[in-house]
Amino acid sequence: MIDTVRLNINAGSGGNGCSSFLREKYRPKGGPNGGDGGDGGSAYLVGDSSINTLLHIKFNSTVYVVHGGHGKGKNKRGGNGDDKYIPVPIGTVVYRMDEDGNREYLDDITNSNPRLVAVGGRGGWGNTRFATPTNQEPVLAQRGEKGERAVLFLELKLLADVGLLAKPNAGKSTLISMCSAAKAKVADYPFTTVEPVLGVVTVGQNDFVMMEVPGLLEGAHDGIGLGHEFLRHAERARLYVHMLDGLSEDPVDDYRMINQELEQFNPDMANKPQLVVVNKLDVTEVRETKNQLHERLRLAIGDKDSSVHFISAATGEGVAALMGQIYSRLSEMPKFESPDQPIPEPIRHRPQRSFGPDTVHRDRYGVYVVKSEMMERLTAMADTRDQRVLLQLWREMRKSGLADKLIDAGIEAGDTIRFGKVELAWF
Repeated sequence: MIDTVRLNINAGSGGNGCSSFLREKYRPKGGPNGGDGGDGGSAYLVGDSSINTLLHIKFNSTVYVVHGGHGKGKNKRGGNGDDKYIPVPIGTVVYRMDEDGNREYLDDITNSNPRLVAVGGRGGWGNTRFATPTNQEPVLAQRGEKGERAVLFLELKLLADVGLLAKPNAGKSTLISMCSAAKAKVADYPFTTVEPVLGVVTVGQNDFVMMEVPGLLEGAHDGIGLGHEFLRHAERARLYVHMLDGLSEDPVDDYRMINQELEQFNPDMANKPQLVVVNKLDVTEVRETKNQLHERLRLAIGDKDSSVHFISAATGEGVAALMGQIYSRLSEMPKFESPDQPIPEPIRHRPQRSFGPDTVHRDRYGVYVVKSEMMERLTAMADTRDQRVLLQLWREMRKSGLADKLIDAGIEAGDTIRFGKVELAWF
């Protein structure tokens, strides 16, 4: 089972704004009519109950979302890029990764509500937006904003009501095959099951989900026999069915070993309710030692009121009664909390920011470094190769008072100005 994967998402960039002017018969000097660019598409994760692995992401680990369309003349706005919905199994935990590989918890996919994980870029403004009474022929048009880039780490922790735990070859696959429609592989050798198996068990008019966890060995919490991979999936079960092999050398030692592994992997798991089940009652040796083994297990459990169930998964003896007992215990327990969250509306624009005061300083290389959120945003989205655009940017600096600050700092023609990642020559 593919249960961890790295996902790279590239949200759609916004379309470029258009710089154009109305040119029609009898209106040779019409005003600006460049339309805005469309917004880029955003990326969402969506829980899908029909899939139970991350295999489809493993081989498609980079996702590109549709860009917004470019603006056109006659004030035609570019089309918005379509949002991308990425299906993941219910029970997927989402982390955001930084450049150093550190993970930050982002979300837990417990239902089918879409989760926004990468925001599309805003479309650039057309030159119509920059028309003023004193500048009736603006040539400045913005480039579209880059879409958000997100690197996610997805970890699958399957959701099930019951976790079926045991050492290898105890009969878990036989049991889950008998009481559900799950097609678990059955063989007479250890580690027949190498990935968790989910089955829906029906009891009367009700049902619950049982998960078979592959056989656990001593040291499973440290990864022995891929134990840490298997135990991860059992973390969310509400109830554990602890199956013991009646033909084992010492079923009581097996019981203690499995519980020690749960405790060392996650103490919360060891504190969850358990039902102890001894399998292979159809074997004469197990049937003859049933009473003795029952008492030993009750002493090991340490609860006088606890019961130990004896079944034969091969013949079905005692299985129906066990399933009824499991459902009875589940009905007394709170369900896994997965509060319905409202489906978020697509976020098209980034939050408005309050621009702070502009600052200017000269670095050791003689470059005038400008801290101006407004100008950084404007230059990043402008075509600075056009001299007319540069002239209008200079006008914007004069209007904001930034030009005066640069002059006071001693700037001269030909000196370099840096706005964020954009460098321009002063003229």
